Amino acid sequence: MKKLILASVLTALVMIVTACGGSTSADGGEVFEYGAQKNTDPKIMGQMVKLLVEDQTDHEVNITEDIPASPQVMTAIDKEDFDFATLYSGEVYNNHFDEDQVEYSTDPAKTLEQAQELFGEKYDMKWYDSTGFSNQYSIAIKQSFADEHGIETMSDLGTVADQVTIGTDNSWIERENDGYEGYKEAYGYEFADARGMDVALMYKAIESGDVEAVTAYTVDPQIIAYDLTILEDDQNFFPPYEGSLVARNAVIDEYPEVADIFDSLVGAVSTEEMTELIRLVDMEEESTEAVAREFLQEKGMLE
Repeated sequence: MKKLILASVLTALVMIVTACGGSTSADGGEVFEYGAQKNTDPKIMGQMVKLLVEDQTDHEVNITEDIPASPQVMTAIDKEDFDFATLYSGEVYNNHFDEDQVEYSTDPAKTLEQAQELFGEKYDMKWYDSTGFSNQYSIAIKQSFADEHGIETMSDLGTVADQVTIGTDNSWIERENDGYEGYKEAYGYEFADARGMDVALMYKAIESGDVEAVTAYTVDPQIIAYDLTILEDDQNFFPPYEGSLVARNAVIDEYPEVADIFDSLVGAVSTEEMTELIRLVDMEEESTEAVAREFLQEKGMLE
């Protein structure tokens, strides 16, 4: 037991030392820390930051992946264990602040403004304008089903909703604000059935025809792989989750060359582009570093 306790303590100390900044790069600069959640998109963005920083400055970037959730990333930034990350504007509605501090909105600009102001002050970090892509809930159907019934919007889907079974992760059925109950109220219809299931099974179900619709995230590569179409949210029901780079203010203030790189990535990656990058990683099994490098080279941002 004593050996196990000692091993745990040593492991914790190694993790703390590894996470903390202050190291010196090979070229005499700083070694910054980027924290990435389990999703593929923040991992790809981390590689873009790393490639550009290490190409254009004397600094280095170390990436820690598979952080369980965004709140843990924020806490690590607050503790100065991480310097950079990718976060999402709609997170501002997930019980981080008192109700009188936040006004729920599906307007992207208003949501981003609230995230920048509230999170920026709470964690002493700069929340940049959107990188250009959004990773939010949406409704997707097969393109063939859309063509057959003339469906382009979520309102259009209501004309055949009584024939539609929707596959969704269980949380959407129970979520407040942007969950199924709110959806029914906003659009004025309900589906023949709403089946909660694992995300991987959800896409297999629509491919096989067991369900006609799914709740997708806008950057899911299965949208491309299974020839699905994202329906227009014409009632502006789903809150925006626009991806933005964030950085500790102390780092940005001290190293303007790093701030310039972050500025260059604002608006640089569209939702369609990120979806394709994720597809290459998750389905073609290419590395996040390789797809990030090729993307930046094609954009003329990296030689």
